[in-house]
Amino acid sequence: MKILEENLKQGEITVNVENLNDLWTLYNIISKGDYIRALTQRRVIINEGTSGERRLMDLTLDVEDISFHEFSNRLRIKGRIIQGPDDFVSFGSYHTFNIEINQKLMIKKEKWMKQDLKRIKEISKLSSTFNLFIIAVESGLSNIFLITNYSRNKIATINKNIPGKRYEQSMRNKYINEFFEEIKTIIETNVSNENIDLIIVCGPGSIKDHLIKFLKEKSKMNYSSKLRSLLASSGTESAIYEILKSNELIKLKDKIKALEEIERIEEIMTLLSKDPDLIAIGFDEITKALNMGAVKQLLISDTQIRGSSKTKKIRIEEMIDSLEKIGGEFKILNTNHPAGEQLEGLGSIVAILRYKI
Repeated sequence: MKILEENLKQGEITVNVENLNDLWTLYNIISKGDYIRALTQRRVIINEGTSGERRLMDLTLDVEDISFHEFSNRLRIKGRIIQGPDDFVSFGSYHTFNIEINQKLMIKKEKWMKQDLKRIKEISKLSSTFNLFIIAVESGLSNIFLITNYSRNKIATINKNIPGKRYEQSMRNKYINEFFEEIKTIIETNVSNENIDLIIVCGPGSIKDHLIKFLKEKSKMNYSSKLRSLLASSGTESAIYEILKSNELIKLKDKIKALEEIERIEEIMTLLSKDPDLIAIGFDEITKALNMGAVKQLLISDTQIRGSSKTKKIRIEEMIDSLEKIGGEFKILNTNHPAGEQLEGLGSIVAILRYKI
């Protein structure tokens, strides 16, 4: 995301959307009551009795609702029109912006929260969207996921009855090949529709390697250079998280937001099992620790910010102010990723302490 203009005294920041990461960030930043200005198409009636025509115009909306549409690559912002061309719009009527990549918009807030400003600054570190395709496979079972910087999408679960070793080998091979063919079809459908950067095939034993060999021999699409085999304990959904926290993917941490977040939540889970007194959970515990200067790091789930009441946002802002005064850092975790889900299960706001209190 490129910041084109910034006037915090007026509460205004103008940005240019460069990729899907930017749309996801804006989804988490823009709130009800914000003002959004952008160029948009709106149908206007020129002559009575006609269906009208769509015209490009500059409108400002008082935001009432916002939704992220990942697969159509757009952000929908609905609100009442408060500014626009007098001869074409009725002020107070509703309009919906469909914000897309390469579009410019101005965001005006009564007050910019530090967590929102930090998110806009941090998004520049993720210069592009990194799409990771994971196929967890064991005999007769496969779970397939697409991991991006803003979501974890389950693509498919495949169950296939594979005859045991007591059956004739040719019969077993037939069923295994049919199983692999189903996986190949799903991979090729998604590789053609998505810009996939890496395809990981994981699972126990040698079945993952047999699948990769099958894909390289049978596929007519050129994605073999993106295939990588990693060991996992099963072909179930749990293997996905197992792979995301593996040492083999650590070098991709700066490209895939989910990997960085998993590293942080793993530190919390380790401390909870070994030294739980170094963890504070919930607003009251963390506020007490902040007042004592004991907080080193604060993790907040995005659901605590997105769509929250003004009172809650102000309370979080006060906690961040206190944290910065004692040299601590905070991170907002995406609940569409495994680490964010775990954080939400712990209470949505957790702190790592410098010392026991």
